[in-house]
Amino acid sequence: MTKQTTIFKKVSIEGIGLHTGNKSIVVFKPAPARHGIRFVRTDLQSNPEIEALYSNMASGLTVRGSVIEKNGVRIHTVEHIMSVCSAFGIDNLIIEINNNETPILDGSAKIIAEVLMTGGLKELDYPKQYYVIKKPVYFESGKTKIMAYPSDKFEIDCTIGFDHPLLKFQQMSFENISKEDYLNNIAPAKTFCFDYEIEALQSNGLALGGSMDNAIVLGLNGIHNKEPLRYENEFVRHKILDLIGDLYLAGKPIKAKIIAKKPGHQNNIAFLKEFLKEAIIE
Repeated sequence: MTKQTTIFKKVSIEGIGLHTGNKSIVVFKPAPARHGIRFVRTDLQSNPEIEALYSNMASGLTVRGSVIEKNGVRIHTVEHIMSVCSAFGIDNLIIEINNNETPILDGSAKIIAEVLMTGGLKELDYPKQYYVIKKPVYFESGKTKIMAYPSDKFEIDCTIGFDHPLLKFQQMSFENISKEDYLNNIAPAKTFCFDYEIEALQSNGLALGGSMDNAIVLGLNGIHNKEPLRYENEFVRHKILDLIGDLYLAGKPIKAKIIAKKPGHQNNIAFLKEFLKEAIIE
C-alpha cells in the first residue's frame, strides 16, 4: 500500500513574482496526513489559508498563470510549486508566503525541486488515494484539445505549435513520470513568451517581474536570450511542467494517460473539471 507523504523539515525559497514583480519568501513546512497542500499568507492578519484546489481558482485570472483565491485573498502563479509536489508525490504541505505571488526564480521548477529535495520526503501512516477514470474524457476549446484515457499510472503526451518559425511543432511524451525523470527532463525547462506580447502583458499588470533571467523571449528572428536553450524542445517540456502542476490542483494524484494539444492554464483547469466529473477515488 502506497502511503501519503510530506517533507521531513522546513525549507525555503525567495525571489520576485513573474507577474506582480513583488518580492516574497516561501517557507515549505511538514503537514500531517489528510491535510493536503495549503498556502498561508503570513503577511496578512489572521494568516488566511488557501487550499491548493481547482475549486479555489480565481475566476478570469488563470490565463498566464494559475491563481488561487479564497475570501478575496489571492496567491498568483502556483503551478511550478504544484508541479514539483506532484512529481515528488508530496500529498501534504504547508506553504507559507509573505506576499501574493510565488517567486519565478529562473523561470523553471528546477530550484524549487532542488530545495524541496533537501527537505526530504517523509512517509505518513495513511494510504495515498488517486483519481482514476474508467472511460475516456475529452475536452476541446478553440485550438486546445485535452484527452484522458484510463491507465494504471500518470502519463503525458503533449504537442504544441505556434505561428512562429522556431515553434511550429514540438511534441514530447512521458510514460511514467518518475522523480528522476522530472528532475532531469522537465523541471529545468523555462517559461517562454513572444516579444510582441510583453508590452500588452505589462499594460494589463502582468509580467512586471519578467526578465531575460527568468523567461525565454522569442522574436521573429530568433531567441533574444544570450544563454542557449536547456533542451532543443524546451518549450513543450515547460508546457508539460505547467500541465502537471495544474492537474495536481485536483487535490489528489491522477492515474490516467493525458494527451494534450496546445494546453494552457485556463484550459488545463477546464479540462480538470471535466475529468473529475468522471473520476472515482481508489
